[in-house]
Amino acid sequence: MLNLKIKILSVDESNDFRTIRLSALEKSPEMFGSTYIAEVEKPLDFFKDCLSSSTVFGAYQKNKIIGLATLTQENGIKFSHKASLSSVFIEPEFQQKGVASILLGAIIEYSEKHVEQILLIVADDNKPAIHLYKKFGFETYGIETQAMKDNGQYTDEVLMKRFMS
Repeated sequence: MLNLKIKILSVDESNDFRTIRLSALEKSPEMFGSTYIAEVEKPLDFFKDCLSSSTVFGAYQKNKIIGLATLTQENGIKFSHKASLSSVFIEPEFQQKGVASILLGAIIEYSEKHVEQILLIVADDNKPAIHLYKKFGFETYGIETQAMKDNGQYTDEVLMKRFMS
């Protein structure tokens, strides 16, 4: 059994955030709009700014960050009832062990107090993630064809939403 701790990262955990973010970009490049090369040389202040503009959840096992998910609440009075979930990543050696479920559960619990809807976008070929999101009550509301392009290859993305009440 994993001794897992989920916490919201503060700027004090900027190094942890940088570590897991770069790991995600390196190990799962097809899942992200950015690249390892684009972010590896960025100063720590870049990562601090990311932590300041969103609610970033970290999954820790024995004080080592092994998972990540970012929740960004929309700006503006007419949109602030929504938040977008992005950058979900679990280190490969901890995948299929329930870490993503625990992380997602913590995000939903937090969101119930702060927003009315969570929106997310997931690559259409990421079947395990789509299955997990559906298990947690997310529903598909659209498909964006050719949403990402990498080395001449297109990936469609599934748009999903969960109402909190």
